Amino acid sequence: MNSIRLRSPGDVVAVLPYQLGYHPHDSLVVVALRDRAVVLVERVDLPTAATADEASRMLVPPLLHEEPDAVLLVAYETRRGAGRPALDAVRGHLLRAGVQVLDRVVVRDGRWFAVDCVSGCCPAGGSPVPAPADTPAVAEFVGIGVAPLPGRGALAALVAADPDRAGPVAAAVAERTARAERTARAERTARAERTARAGRSARPQGTARAERTGNGRGLGRAAHRFEALSAWALALGLRGTGDDQLTVEALRPDQVALLVDSLRDLELRDALVAWLCPGSLPADCLSPDVVDAVRTCLPRPDTDRRDQGAALAGRRHLVRLQHLVRAVPDEHAAAPLTVLANLAWWLGDGALARTCLERALEASPGYRLALLLERMLDLGVRPGGGVARDDARAG
Repeated sequence: MNSIRLRSPGDVVAVLPYQLGYHPHDSLVVVALRDRAVVLVERVDLPTAATADEASRMLVPPLLHEEPDAVLLVAYETRRGAGRPALDAVRGHLLRAGVQVLDRVVVRDGRWFAVDCVSGCCPAGGSPVPAPADTPAVAEFVGIGVAPLPGRGALAALVAADPDRAGPVAAAVAERTARAERTARAERTARAERTARAGRSARPQGTARAERTGNGRGLGRAAHRFEALSAWALALGLRGTGDDQLTVEALRPDQVALLVDSLRDLELRDALVAWLCPGSLPADCLSPDVVDAVRTCLPRPDTDRRDQGAALAGRRHLVRLQHLVRAVPDEHAAAPLTVLANLAWWLGDGALARTCLERALEASPGYRLALLLERMLDLGVRPGGGVARDDARAG
């Protein structure tokens, strides 16, 4: 997650919907701060008095991995007083762990209230949640077109298939598959005919021809990878100012079908994830050939997700991938959804990552990369170690 500097609890309350991706309701949000910058956000459904201690036991350990110098607790409530048991329980666990609780805030009816203010400086009736225009930390999200959704349930719509777009793509994928099968059959027939003509007495010549055929297949795979990666550069808006203006919705069904088909090449898929999420996959896990292809077709990415530029570029890619997966029919969606889920995870957006995986695994329950990432989210593992924000544990 990129660090965002904040001036006051009001700034935190204003920016949280942008970091979460939606406006939280009846939620407990825990914000870890280091040098007054947000480094981790966790969210759960607002627990009852009976379950507040259990919720705090779940929330506190991931925070400790981040070694924050302070924590801000925010309870979003629709009923006055509903957030107090959770605020008390989490504060108790944090204080016992030696972590300073900077502030405890309640948000209700568009206003925020400082629970622990005893000096009288905070209005008894609370303060209005700052408008986005009055919060500099929100500007970067607005600048790339990010706006919070009405609630967490709306996340599913961001990555759900659009029937009007997915239908033509399904037909295009079927045509690509049929064409590939026809080509493979023709190649098998040609090889069988060459072998029959060569006969047993010409085995050395036949071996040489087989080797040349193998090299041809290798060259064919390399050409396919370059074609696919060029298509990914277009889809991600990386081909210069002209293509930056091309919306993902403007991609033709055959172009989307090429992107979907390319992810059947698991090494290319993993290389794309490694490019989108620097540091998440060791380079030595990939072959030099696919690494060279990625370097040729895609510009060098920023290498640190904490860097502001890298995080903003990641957010732009996230938005474009969201539009892309909506064009993919369910039966072909597991791979692109998992690529998107990896990027969301890398950016610290556990809710979106979880939502992508739910659709991916519903369509393809055994898709291994999705299952692996789901497990990492369950454990709160972050790219490169540590713990990621995951606000989906409460369902």
